[in-house]
Amino acid sequence: MSGLNESTIQHDLQDIEGLPPSVKVYHYNGMDDFCRIIFLENDRLYGSSGPKTQDRESGASYEERKDQSITPPPIKGTTNTLDDSNNWDNDDESEHLIFIIEPTDFEHDFLDSDSLLQVNIRIFFNPKTKILVVKMASPVDREAALIFHDMIEEALEPMGLKNAIQLLGSTIMLATDGTKKQADGGWGPQRPPRDAPRRPTLVLEVSNSRSYAKLHRNVQYWVDPEKQEANVAIGISLHRNKPEITIDQWECSSGVSQPIQKAHFIIRGRSNGQVYFNSENPLPQLVIPFHLLFRRPAENNREHDIVISTRELVEFAIMVWDMQFKDEK
Repeated sequence: MSGLNESTIQHDLQDIEGLPPSVKVYHYNGMDDFCRIIFLENDRLYGSSGPKTQDRESGASYEERKDQSITPPPIKGTTNTLDDSNNWDNDDESEHLIFIIEPTDFEHDFLDSDSLLQVNIRIFFNPKTKILVVKMASPVDREAALIFHDMIEEALEPMGLKNAIQLLGSTIMLATDGTKKQADGGWGPQRPPRDAPRRPTLVLEVSNSRSYAKLHRNVQYWVDPEKQEANVAIGISLHRNKPEITIDQWECSSGVSQPIQKAHFIIRGRSNGQVYFNSENPLPQLVIPFHLLFRRPAENNREHDIVISTRELVEFAIMVWDMQFKDEK
């Protein structure tokens, strides 16, 4: 690989804004090494819920990996120095990792390869700064995204539009500023207007509560008018240690230069099984405007805004918590 431009990396720290200072940073050294790191970190973060590592199965030791490592310059704001030994001793429990990677390597290994299918991650890459931010998705994150997808389909079925929406999942999307990103879920019209790009109009980001600041930035990224990505973005933050879910909804509005927050509330569960909301609205709900999802106005009385009601949000929270805390019952 060519040398790193440290000043370029440190100039645009918004790529890592919202991440803790102790987040681990690695130099990209090929897809095999990348997958080993992800498996190791996933296993350490999520325990038995994560896939076992190839290193352990093959008997590869840390010293064997250390011999292959490279130590590029540190990134301002992190406590480690892109050194494998420092990373190994770093007990940071963030679900995020940072890799420094050349744009050509990213294009070849991440866009033209099926290797990512074996790891449960979501990525953000800025070719200008060579920063690749990786989020290790937990089983609960993935379950929450699946449940949310089911709620979208159930809301569309009475309109006869269940099959009119396309599930784009975690497709890597290219923004107008050159950055590339994956969401935990993405939906868009099966047949978008001729002049509209085939990209999600609604995206979902799921994260744990320790990464709420980063989640907040991720959600706003999708509805930033300058990036021309999605129309609606929903962020779901799951507290790691107690039944608590924070939900935010942001929208991109024509004529407005900044994303608009449309909803913010917290769902909490009590020890007696009751569920309650911390919200200014007595009946909090998510309302996804029809025209923003389908890129067209409603055409008949059956078609209307997609509403996820308070009752459905309670059911969503209970299903997520049932999986998240199943070992405690």
